[in-house]
Amino acid sequence: MDKKEVLSPIIKANNEMLKHFNRVHADAMARLQDVKTELFELNIRLDEQNRTKNLYAMNANHRKNVFRPIQADSAATQKENEVEETIRNLTERKQLLETRQSEEQERIRETEDQIRLLRAAHHSVLRLVRDITFEEEDDSDGFEFVEEEEAAPDIREQGEQILLLDAFEKAYLATILDRKVRTPLSSQTHRLSTLRHLISTDPQQARLILDEFESQNNGIETTLQAHLERLHHTFDEKRPIGTILDEWIMNFRDKHPEYVLDSSIQQKDETQVIPYIRSLTLIRLLDIFFDNIIRHSGANQIRIRIQISGADVDVHLSDNGIGIHENVLSESPWYSSLHKADKMLFLLDGRLQMTGSADHGTTIRFSLPY
Repeated sequence: MDKKEVLSPIIKANNEMLKHFNRVHADAMARLQDVKTELFELNIRLDEQNRTKNLYAMNANHRKNVFRPIQADSAATQKENEVEETIRNLTERKQLLETRQSEEQERIRETEDQIRLLRAAHHSVLRLVRDITFEEEDDSDGFEFVEEEEAAPDIREQGEQILLLDAFEKAYLATILDRKVRTPLSSQTHRLSTLRHLISTDPQQARLILDEFESQNNGIETTLQAHLERLHHTFDEKRPIGTILDEWIMNFRDKHPEYVLDSSIQQKDETQVIPYIRSLTLIRLLDIFFDNIIRHSGANQIRIRIQISGADVDVHLSDNGIGIHENVLSESPWYSSLHKADKMLFLLDGRLQMTGSADHGTTIRFSLPY
């Protein structure tokens, strides 16, 4: 019995446990999203009730007169008491939801720890079955991936992970738009009634509220612009790929002058045009890897070399930052952008290698066929 047959039951059991914890994690994420949605709606109701209470209190203060006793059983006082009772009930519900949120977040963290361990075990076992290495060539002659025989990937598992990443991306976008767009807009809508009252009674306070509206609108516009750019890349796919990449690099330099970017694009045919989905994927991969450098590397120098041949686009990207761990994919959360890049290349039959150290920074190499 060869090594692969001996390890096959271990690989199968590990995959089944990984699927189980992925399902547990997805369910917990869905429950957490439901709790966050209810909390969001509850906070809006609390805000409405508090503003209603303040309006009643303001009106009561205007009606106070030292020469006239206050009618304790007036309709306004009764309504104010009802509002206070509603606020108490909503506050109790909010505390319960916050407890549930903490519990779900803790469950998600525990599940992610299990998934990381299982992925590490999965990769360790696979390394016993086959050894995949990449051969580095001298920069002047380019580089190439050295292919070795490897076990066929689990297509079903890959598909599940791709669907999970897609679901996470949509949930993340919904959360951002909910928190940074809908919440401020809802807040503004509910404060308009107060503003109408203050325009005639307290113009100075009304001006302050209008200034807050302007600041919130600027924040909303910035959020929408950032996500529109991330979701929709505007480029003419009929133009040569070298021109598209040149523009992307120039845009990065304009947006991030704090980085020293050394770039090189080598191609045999400067008029080469590649299919739209390949061009779009290439740009999105560059977005992901450069974003990781900005967020996590601590680098200030980046080097990118792109080779466009007759069938592939090969990218060699390096920085002078803190480096990454050898098993970054197995140890990072399943929903990380690096996993997304890995699955994008898997779907298009591409290849990816990531290495790094504190002394030499991070090196990323990927190849995308077209």
